[in-house]
Amino acid sequence: MVRAAVAAGLDAIAFTDHDRLAPAERLAELNDRFAPFRVFGGIEVTIAVPHHCIVLGVDSPDLEIRKWVYRDLCAFVRERGGLLALCHPFRFGDELPAGIDEAPPDAIELRSVHIPAADEGRIWGLASRLGATLLCNSDAHKMEFVGIYSNDFDGVPGWPADGPGLVELLRKGTHSCAADIRRLELLDRPAEERDALVRAAAGRGGAQGA
Repeated sequence: MVRAAVAAGLDAIAFTDHDRLAPAERLAELNDRFAPFRVFGGIEVTIAVPHHCIVLGVDSPDLEIRKWVYRDLCAFVRERGGLLALCHPFRFGDELPAGIDEAPPDAIELRSVHIPAADEGRIWGLASRLGATLLCNSDAHKMEFVGIYSNDFDGVPGWPADGPGLVELLRKGTHSCAADIRRLELLDRPAEERDALVRAAAGRGGAQGA
């Protein structure tokens, strides 16, 4: 994944596996090995409905072992100075996490390989209503997806050394969305078809999507 990110022209990557934190010692090893490229840790937490939230800047085993509802997760992350981002908000249906208006996320995922173009208008509207910044993420479960979407920090000198530094940078909201148009065109149709299958499975009470 790191090599794929470097080949895609990225300067950094964040590992946000489903309900699993990357070990700190492994992140340190990768940062030493691939410097000046930066490797950050995070987690994609499954919450009720189902929905997924990316958490950055919080390295707690509770994120892996607890069954979370949105309100509790948001409070937990805020108390520890982390960043909470709602991923692909309409992927599994129209229902949003309970309490999102009272406790808005810091960010909402606007684009990824798992977000169809048809959802972007609604995501813009949701982010505007909640005062959340927007993120563009690879959401790459395969190496060939790495870097199709990314967050561009053009003009930022260097990279922060740790997760809290990345959170501070993202909170400034000075980044913009970037996309590899050539690779995106090859994936557009499969992404739409894949999303339709995931929606159908979720409607039947199927398993969580990737």
